[in-house]
Amino acid sequence: RAFSAADRRGIDRLFRRMTMCLRELVAVVGCVVWAFARPGYAMGADQKEGTSGEKGSIATPLAAEQKARFDSGKELYPVICGACHQLDGNGQEGLAPPLAGSEWAVGSEARLVRLTLQGVRGPIKVKGKVYEFEMPPLAILDDDQIAALLTFIRREWGNTSPPVEPKTVAKIRAETEKRDEAWTEPELLKVP
Repeated sequence: RAFSAADRRGIDRLFRRMTMCLRELVAVVGCVVWAFARPGYAMGADQKEGTSGEKGSIATPLAAEQKARFDSGKELYPVICGACHQLDGNGQEGLAPPLAGSEWAVGSEARLVRLTLQGVRGPIKVKGKVYEFEMPPLAILDDDQIAALLTFIRREWGNTSPPVEPKTVAKIRAETEKRDEAWTEPELLKVP
């Protein structure tokens, strides 16, 4: 039996979906292996205590409320961010930059909240590489959800930056509520 054009399109869509699912499965398995294989949080000779996100620093332990926020972000991340930035935080070539070790993830909290609320567009340099992409705004999420996502991102994959508080998100949301376009790298770099 010969396949019609509609049948071929359906098969092609099914194949693409299966390929995406397989990629996600590989990413999940990689994350599980990484999680069980990573060393504890003991400081080595090349590590120092801190919360700056600097290479070689370890994270200050989270308070119970912050840990609950991190756990909530861990549940939200695969659904909201994982498809583009991947479950391991390493991004996808040609689609989305990495979050693991990214100066945008571990750096200025104010910049990170802004690009999450309004999105980001155009060329942006991440870990020494320029990405040309557009990230949609996530302002539809409430302050607690954004704080949870960003706390997870700032504390996962070896990132050691301080957690994000919902009141910080609320403050920045109020400051930028009239903004209706995505941020660009030059604009974000002006934000301390």
